Amino acid sequence: MKKHLKIPGINSPFTYLLFAAIFFALSLEPFGYATAGFLCLFFLLLVTKDIFQEKKILQPILYTIVFSFFVTCTSFYWMGNAFQNITGHGILVSLILFILYGLFSFYKIGIIFVGTYLVTKYRLVKETKFYLFVFPSLFLISDWLCPMVFPVYWGDLFRNQILWRQIARFGVEVLGYVSILSVALLYLMIRNKASDWKQSFLYLAPIFFIFCGNLYFLAETIPANTSLHLVLVQPNTPYAKNEIRENFGFMTKAIQDVYNLGEEAIRNAPKPIDALVLPESSIPFLGTHPSDHPKSTFSKSFVDITETLVKQANAPLVFNELVWDEGSRNSFSILKPTLQTDRRYKHILLPFGEYLPFESEFPILRNLFPEASQHIPNREFLSHSLPTKEGNSVVFTPLICYEVLYPEFLRKMVNESPSELIINLTNDSWFESLTETKQHAGAGRLRAIESGRPYIRSAVSGMTTAYDPWGREMMGELPIFQKAIGYLDVMTVSKERKTAYLSIGPYPWRILALFLLFFVFFTSPRALDSYKKKNEIEI
Repeated sequence: MKKHLKIPGINSPFTYLLFAAIFFALSLEPFGYATAGFLCLFFLLLVTKDIFQEKKILQPILYTIVFSFFVTCTSFYWMGNAFQNITGHGILVSLILFILYGLFSFYKIGIIFVGTYLVTKYRLVKETKFYLFVFPSLFLISDWLCPMVFPVYWGDLFRNQILWRQIARFGVEVLGYVSILSVALLYLMIRNKASDWKQSFLYLAPIFFIFCGNLYFLAETIPANTSLHLVLVQPNTPYAKNEIRENFGFMTKAIQDVYNLGEEAIRNAPKPIDALVLPESSIPFLGTHPSDHPKSTFSKSFVDITETLVKQANAPLVFNELVWDEGSRNSFSILKPTLQTDRRYKHILLPFGEYLPFESEFPILRNLFPEASQHIPNREFLSHSLPTKEGNSVVFTPLICYEVLYPEFLRKMVNESPSELIINLTNDSWFESLTETKQHAGAGRLRAIESGRPYIRSAVSGMTTAYDPWGREMMGELPIFQKAIGYLDVMTVSKERKTAYLSIGPYPWRILALFLLFFVFFTSPRALDSYKKKNEIEI
């Protein structure tokens, strides 16, 4: 039996899983090391080598649970604060929820581990020359078939490398696929000790062509459309639990702080303002939409400060509000100089935060998550528009917080209602974590590349930033957890601009991954006896 590559002195697959989880964390923000992403995949590949020898499916299932917990503890430890703030319970209850969440939150790795076990149990995949495609195909299928509360894709491990991430123009799933294929090629080269340049070329040539393609994308010139001067106000309003609704002192201070900071931003603007932008939950719980419903959120004070800021700036005000319109809705609103308000409601709601899944079937959940709202989602996909000082109208895609994590949702938004840029109003204060807010902001990089449009993120406590269509920063990050003001000149793109992802979506790549997996499986010899079952795939 041919042995696969091993790390000297390390024989336990659980050690490989721990290393993979550590490098997973280092590849994401606030570190952002793309090399760590490759090392994470390399260690996961080594784990699959041990799975090839397993006779029982319980082992890959155990690896799935362990890796999920390791990743949660190293990369998404901030969920502990979220559970404590959302549930309103003490450390013990929050810890139990965190452990349960951690054991299963990253279950998508099970597609790779269990899939590897099933493929190699019944077929000698190493006997076909196409076996190299099994590993990355399983990863792409895991991205496709495994919805998550906080979606993370394998391509996200490489979003901080300016050159490598350009392949995301085909979608984050393709970025993950080519990255994993590259890891498999490098593994083969090391294992086979390919010192001869002709042998090495076979492994390095595909990676070289990927680099060349990315260089082409990075060097592309995108025709400019309309220039906007935006003012981004970061009021650092604290997260507010339900009892704050009746706290007159807190609400008055929040309203006054937003007004004072907005007035200062207008007064110090270096040039005429095209729009003043307030983030999500700048003023929590309140809205400007009149309603006679008992649960109406209408606030005359909120109306007064928004209208005053618009008059002082002589420009539209982009802001977030909670309104009652056939139900509780999280709204992305624009108050125009005519003092008319245009609203777009949030589509994808945060489970356990903005609504409670299965609440009707299990009413006890309300006792466990008392801070969860009861918002209703929007079903229309409509862009927003901003009148500019030059008399133009800029069309943009409005996103509220959590929605930026869903590439297919953004693709549908842009295709159904074409836009020139993306504006995302968000609130990460509930998590009280620098790591979380940077990870959340990092997702915007890939949405900018996938859509080929500038992406602007306005966050109540940070990170307020902006990315161009290549995922490069367009402004310095505003200080996190502080009041701050940012001035941004952004050049929009044509509404007709299309990337490969917008045009064809993820579906051809998903079908290709399925085809390759089935093709390799059915063209491989059957594992007829126990000795053959112990043979290993050579990637």
